[in-house]
Amino acid sequence: MAKNMERSQNNANLRKQNKLMRDSIELQDRQFLSQQIVISLKALLESDFERANIFLCFYPFGSEVDVLLLYKHLLDKGKELYFPVSDKENHQLIFRRVSNLSTDFHLGAYDIMEPNDDLPVYNNDGDAVVFTPGLVFDTNLNRLGYGAGYYDRFFHQNSDVIKIGLCFNSQINNEIIPEEHDVPMDIIVTDRRILRRKGYDIN
Repeated sequence: MAKNMERSQNNANLRKQNKLMRDSIELQDRQFLSQQIVISLKALLESDFERANIFLCFYPFGSEVDVLLLYKHLLDKGKELYFPVSDKENHQLIFRRVSNLSTDFHLGAYDIMEPNDDLPVYNNDGDAVVFTPGLVFDTNLNRLGYGAGYYDRFFHQNSDVIKIGLCFNSQINNEIIPEEHDVPMDIIVTDRRILRRKGYDIN
């Protein structure tokens, strides 16, 4: 019990510290770093995921990495893009297909842009690449989100998806103490490097 409390407190402190750190990055710097991540992501997708057609995305909120330019690029290539709706009653994510980044959204739960309710739902009907936000990541590909467990719950229910964490390099912190329900990423892309899970084989 004491270990669980210590772990929870450690991770809560990491969330708070890294949120403050990320929020402190100047907008112009954040935009530049996001552009570097887009460049690396494009190269990664073209080399390793050229045949991938389904992408589960997140709409940037606050000081999160902004890869909207990548989403536009993928739409232009005819890829299927889905964005999450937070089902607060059931504590789960529902992904809906978006074809227009300007008109297919409204302000939803937690003041995050969400896809409109009349758009098609993702039903795990094909291999998907999931771009995943977070507050803290480490070099073992662990991730700390905002604490509600939405993404971990989704990954447990959809274990065959490819999980790509997106973050600024300053968000990499090896003080994470993983909990049993936490799901590690397969790949993490930052503005400086790409980390891959040991033994992870794209093919």
